[in-house]
Amino acid sequence: MLARRPRWPQRFRARGANVVVLYHRIADDPQDAAGMTVPPELFARQVAALAERFDIVPAAQVHRVGPRPAAAITFDDGYADNDEVALPLLRRLGLPATLFVVSGVLDDPQEFWWDRLEHLVLERLPAHGVRVVVGRRPFALPLSGGSERTRSLQRLSTALMTRHRSEIERVLAELERRAGPPDPGPCRRHARVPAHRLAALAAEPLLEIGSHTCTHAALGRLSRAASGRELRDSRERLHEVLGHRPRLLAYPFGAPGTVRRREAAEARRAGYERAFVNVTGPAEGADPFAVPRVSVGRWEPQQFLAALTRWSR
Repeated sequence: MLARRPRWPQRFRARGANVVVLYHRIADDPQDAAGMTVPPELFARQVAALAERFDIVPAAQVHRVGPRPAAAITFDDGYADNDEVALPLLRRLGLPATLFVVSGVLDDPQEFWWDRLEHLVLERLPAHGVRVVVGRRPFALPLSGGSERTRSLQRLSTALMTRHRSEIERVLAELERRAGPPDPGPCRRHARVPAHRLAALAAEPLLEIGSHTCTHAALGRLSRAASGRELRDSRERLHEVLGHRPRLLAYPFGAPGTVRRREAAEARRAGYERAFVNVTGPAEGADPFAVPRVSVGRWEPQQFLAALTRWSR
């Protein structure tokens, strides 16, 4: 019997010192069920600790080996607080960063689907709970208290992550119907950097704009043709906005099951030079189209550095 081929990208077990850190939002937001938000004050202390231990380099150079370990700072999704809160601090410190943006929604006021889902589950759905079907799987969502709402949000977000956009929108529409009026509309804390601002940011020498595809779909669940379009069209759209085609890519979700070797080959054909996954590990020796990143949480500096240095021990 043939051995089963391991899932790709795999968790890295290699030793190494260079790392890429991944942030999403930098904001004071107590409503952070997904664990995607780091408060500004904590972010500043994390960056200070990072700069003390590592040479901070552009993401395109993090694979290089030097006298000191290197680290790259990246942000996914293009939230406005990256520009308004995080980048001013990095500018003052003279540190480079990469911002990966979803090119198909740059000037769309509607929030990402997971942000809309957060409002529905945490704020608007009735306390007696609801039932919803994802694919063929029924979900009972208890909503009587804050902890139940948080767990229900996490379960439903995970179930929707690899679904087609039409299925996600169907589920959201059903939950909107259950929630009833009023729909408060787009939320300022989930706003994204608009296209005109990206063009200005692209001119800054310490900032690089990369692609996070057109629609933030789980590429590994799309057809080869659709996956290729996501990669190519995003690059062309960003060319229109920035005046040049991005060389770096971050796969949406970036975990095994949401991206495969096929997408790495498509990314190479589309003209990208390097692509990043959300699998923890060191950058040295990694496949250039599956460079690992450490997704950062609300960690104190000591815990933060421990998470980044365990491969070099």
